Amino acid sequence: MFYSEFREHVKDLSCLSKNLCRTVIVDNNPFSFLLQPLNGIPCIPFSAGQPHDTQLLDVLLPLLKHLSLQKDVRPFLYDRFHMPEWFQKQGIPSSSWSA
Repeated sequence: MFYSEFREHVKDLSCLSKNLCRTVIVDNNPFSFLLQPLNGIPCIPFSAGQPHDTQLLDVLLPLLKHLSLQKDVRPFLYDRFHMPEWFQKQGIPSSSWSA
């Protein structure tokens, strides 16, 4: 993890593997997957003080189960979240991230 010029935490999956076809980042801060936007799963913020938060069970677990059946998670995640376009709409140049 390092600080970008956007002053947010950015997680770099390339330190885990060169082949990222089966790796995802789940985070409520989309800047955490700035370097690999096709691997990102944005989620809403949560805390232990929210006893009725069912996002994990209702949304994330079914999504992760579906992704477990994919050879490459990135096309599906792109179709679902369009994160490269989200970064472009924020004025972040495509040279800041890699596919």
